[in-house]
Amino acid sequence: MTNFIPQWHSRFAKAIPASDLQPKAPQLQDADLKSSVLGLNQSVDAIDKNATVSIISDKSFHIDQPLDQQLLQATGLDPKQLKIDWSKPGDAFDPKVPVLKIRRITDASGDGSLAEVLEDGALKVNFDSRNWGPDYLQEASRIQIGRDGEVHVNQVDVFASISAKDLESGRVINLGTQQINASQGSFLVNLKDKLDAVSTGSLRDQYSIEVNLFSGSEERPQQLESFSEAITLIKPMQYGANHLGDETSNTFNYNDIGSAIGSARIYKGRGGTDFLNLDGIRSTDVLSFNGRAGIDAATASDLGRQAFYGGTVFDSLSLKNGDELYLQGIERLRFSDITIDLTPNLDATSDRQWNTQVMDVNGAWRFNTGSDDVVLVSLDTGFDANAAGRGDVHGDLNHAINRTATNTLTNQPDHGHQAMSVMAAAHDGSEVAGIAPGASLWAYNVYAGGTSLYGAIDSAMSQRQGNQRLVFQGGIQGESWWTDGATREQMTALLDSTADVGFFSIAAGNGGPGGNLTDPNYLSSVSGVASGTNRFNNLASVGALQFTGQDEVDGLLNATGTDLAGYSNRGKNLTLVAPTDSRSILNSGGNVRGFGGTSCANPNLAGVAALVWSENANIDGGELREILIGSTMDIGAGGFDTTFGFGLVNAESAIRRAHALDQNQELASFWANNEFMA
Repeated sequence: MTNFIPQWHSRFAKAIPASDLQPKAPQLQDADLKSSVLGLNQSVDAIDKNATVSIISDKSFHIDQPLDQQLLQATGLDPKQLKIDWSKPGDAFDPKVPVLKIRRITDASGDGSLAEVLEDGALKVNFDSRNWGPDYLQEASRIQIGRDGEVHVNQVDVFASISAKDLESGRVINLGTQQINASQGSFLVNLKDKLDAVSTGSLRDQYSIEVNLFSGSEERPQQLESFSEAITLIKPMQYGANHLGDETSNTFNYNDIGSAIGSARIYKGRGGTDFLNLDGIRSTDVLSFNGRAGIDAATASDLGRQAFYGGTVFDSLSLKNGDELYLQGIERLRFSDITIDLTPNLDATSDRQWNTQVMDVNGAWRFNTGSDDVVLVSLDTGFDANAAGRGDVHGDLNHAINRTATNTLTNQPDHGHQAMSVMAAAHDGSEVAGIAPGASLWAYNVYAGGTSLYGAIDSAMSQRQGNQRLVFQGGIQGESWWTDGATREQMTALLDSTADVGFFSIAAGNGGPGGNLTDPNYLSSVSGVASGTNRFNNLASVGALQFTGQDEVDGLLNATGTDLAGYSNRGKNLTLVAPTDSRSILNSGGNVRGFGGTSCANPNLAGVAALVWSENANIDGGELREILIGSTMDIGAGGFDTTFGFGLVNAESAIRRAHALDQNQELASFWANNEFMA
């Protein structure tokens, strides 16, 4: 792909009936071909006088569609038939035949609106040092002659200073100076907190962006190039009950109020099965969805080209009326003629799992369902023995590698099996749909007849190969685990060694009323290894979130309310909460039973962590926890609180952040993870 993205200049965007074009020569019509000509150096053989010219604008330009197809759609002219040999010096054409404008300053979001930028968004400035010419290159290079006469050309530093002029008020805003890499062909400009989109009676304002490229220093610059282009800055509507959801099912309503007032909307459904009602809009009124022309119900769940904004990525829905809608956590688009499901067609058994709905796992599955390079390591009871003395493993967990002997527990022998099914059961249309079935799975029995906790973690680290990342699911609670198989100091050193490649999801403990662990401090602190959240930034303590009511929404089981389970440990070292009381597979017989406690919450979080790491393996365990924390849904008091920690884990929001960092870390990093929480 070239460094420049073509754009039709707005002057030539209006529709013109071909019948209005008067002949200038026997074989062609008047040269007022306002939506042609690509500089093809060809001419027109014939034009259908009954044809009309469609609109091509920034919004209707499709990067993924060949230019000749777009020209044909817009003009009715087949580019192969254009022979513009009549455009010679001396020929008088009034007005002149326009040439395709190459935009050099574009919206960095990638949503297809090249000259329209959301407030607090970013610009992409395109340049190509190869086109600077000999004089420019000479200015930007320093030539040195070596001792033996060899010539060395050292590229000097190149800088860009950027400013914006408000075309309504005339005010000039300095957008900063930055050093650029002349070999990359483009650079980004962060507009966060710099420009205001609100103008007189509108949520839109126009700015002229000026770019000056120079070498040397700001005090003694050597000018290389200067250019400017206009952009339209738009303030998106994104706050309030009609734009921001909660962990239950929500319905949002879009209305066309006129693009001059506000043409950009951001909808963040967050948890639950969420609908966007598009009042008076038919599916045929969609200009593009995620970079593709129109919208197709059969392929709508495909990611397509996601739009960057606020350090994350969104589904981008462009309407023919000029409005642009950014979507996260929206499962259903309800047009006046059809309702389109944006969730992937995977295992329908998840429809009965409130945990996948409340954490928006269905939306995360659009990105991936786990990777072989991410291993879910179960630190739990492993498998119990079947009649033959081997692991009693259900077929949905056949991908598990059992690293220890079977457990000899007489109470809850299938505890580890249930935990593994929650986070990794295969999607085969039966029993339970695991959160990350595509991830690798290792089973360790750290209870009766197995190995110590220290031994299991040490074994997993030694078994790890290549670029594998390990997500440890810890169904452990109580202080004794700190010294299980080693001293406290040795356990601490081992956990320290996992920082780059490991992440721990550890049960907060069931120390309160109705729990299995009597903990007098359950209201002020989590239990055992989970309390190491301050010492280890790749460790998360997980509290148990219960539903207080349920309802079926479009065939999916949703929570109508939630609260922390009364038995669940909490306090200043609680990191996150995740669903408990989830469907699980009991044993090889495939029996399905509810699974409770923080023992269920921690595999729910572990499964989500595996999805996020499968999307972006370039982050370490601490960065993974930061993404999970920064993308949670705050369901308690604003910000961190000692009941819900940082909030309820949200799989789609977290994986979108990881995806953004993987695709364009510089652009995503313009926003901290917790600044634009989905």
